[in-house]
Amino acid sequence: MSGWTLTLKQAPALRLDLRTLSPAALAELSADAVAKLGVWHGNESIALGELFTIAPRSDHELHLEGDLSRADRIGWQLAGSRIRVDGPAGDYLGAGMSGGEIVASSHAGLLAACEMSGGRLEIGGDAGDYAASALPGSMDGMRGGTLLVRGSAGARFGDRMRRGSALVFGDAGDFLASRMVAGTIAVAGRIGAHAGYGMRRGSVVCAGTAPTVPPTFVANDANIAVFWQLLARDLARHGGAFATLPARRVHRHLGDLAAGGKGELLLCD
Repeated sequence: MSGWTLTLKQAPALRLDLRTLSPAALAELSADAVAKLGVWHGNESIALGELFTIAPRSDHELHLEGDLSRADRIGWQLAGSRIRVDGPAGDYLGAGMSGGEIVASSHAGLLAACEMSGGRLEIGGDAGDYAASALPGSMDGMRGGTLLVRGSAGARFGDRMRRGSALVFGDAGDFLASRMVAGTIAVAGRIGAHAGYGMRRGSVVCAGTAPTVPPTFVANDANIAVFWQLLARDLARHGGAFATLPARRVHRHLGDLAAGGKGELLLCD
């Protein structure tokens, strides 16, 4: 068994679908067999060796190198092992993953970590719209695992999120945590308009500039010191702006009252 390093030869003319590439699927194959694997380039299947330079690794990881901003579904439904992306990634990065780890050094496109149920996904740059959300037509978004976005996130981050932890070290776009069912979202920077729109349950930690609290949220003065310390210490282990959370005061707002009002925006001083 061995891992592989795939280096993109040149930017593809059309979008690539790399859902069939996983460490487990490639582990028992020879270099020739890997090179002959078909991947979709637009509506045409072409050999992997025409797109990538292929080299074996001594570990069991899959490394992808180059400008992969047109390469979609990297780590699709990953169940174990580790994928590293050295360069920007396309849409659906880590979508449906249930285990293992994906580390991307740069930006990711739309719908990263959508319907993720386990494992760990780290994006070194920005994430596009609908990260940690649901696929079109689905009822549930992210269902477990950990998502770290070292840059900023686009609109509808955590839409219909049901479980898991998603942290944004930069800013977040409009409609953060829209229709959220459960789970934890933490943002270190600024937050766009309409945060928590249609939120049913779950927690949103605002560690940076306090957002405009929607009119369908109300302040709550209940003592949540014990709960806050547990949550803050769990988030603090990820470092950055979250490292100081246990020492900060928090103000709680409950909502969305139009959707049951059991969610919470936690605004940190």
